[in-house]
Amino acid sequence: MNVTKIEIAISCTLYQKRLCWMMSSILQQKGNVPNIIFNVAYPQSNGNPTTENVCKLFKDNGLNVKETIYKNEVEIQKRGLVRNMQLKETDADWILFSDADMVYDPLFFEDLKNQLENTELKNETRCISAKRISLSKEYSKDYFNKIDKNIYPCIVPNVAQFVSKWPIFKISRSCGAGYFQLANVKNLKENCNGVYVDPQHCNDEAEFESYHKTRSDQQFRRLVGGTITIKTRPQYHLNHERDNEENCKHLLIQR
Repeated sequence: MNVTKIEIAISCTLYQKRLCWMMSSILQQKGNVPNIIFNVAYPQSNGNPTTENVCKLFKDNGLNVKETIYKNEVEIQKRGLVRNMQLKETDADWILFSDADMVYDPLFFEDLKNQLENTELKNETRCISAKRISLSKEYSKDYFNKIDKNIYPCIVPNVAQFVSKWPIFKISRSCGAGYFQLANVKNLKENCNGVYVDPQHCNDEAEFESYHKTRSDQQFRRLVGGTITIKTRPQYHLNHERDNEENCKHLLIQR
């Protein structure tokens, strides 16, 4: 089938700086790019800048942004339930569940579109995953906390080329926490009850209750019959502070 729409579904709580980098990389896609919808789930008035202001900037510059808004941070904690809502609202051909701290090579989505239209992937119903280049933790943290001179919200020029020169922490080939989980929307709605996870049995644990544990990604992969890994153009992970590494149940810092 021809890929007319790919929806990228993410959640953002206190990741507005890295979100600007991610959205910049999507604005900077080149070639035969599919219709990309960027769905941002977020709590109201969160962060500096707020996600509302980030979305407005990128909408004004031509990015197709859809906002899924929650009243507060507590309501958005269980990612599987947030992804249920994003899936319910989509009319895309494929939905890419990702994190709010990824940067894509400028030809990433042209290449992905070509694979989904012209290879056996066009009929794939399992979860499609791909490796990511996770950038150095200390370098990434130092850059955003000490070096970065950007005034946010902003569009970061040539963002993928810029981060491609950063030191690498590791190249991950596992599906991990869900930074790249691509799924056929038609299959999800016809054969999986139109959900990411059964809302009555979502195994996510919220940060306000204990250390954050996102287990719905594993539930999703079982729901669709497993995972297939493909080769893509580079996607870069802008590493950051984590609750367990900071010995904190709920890390309230801007990232």
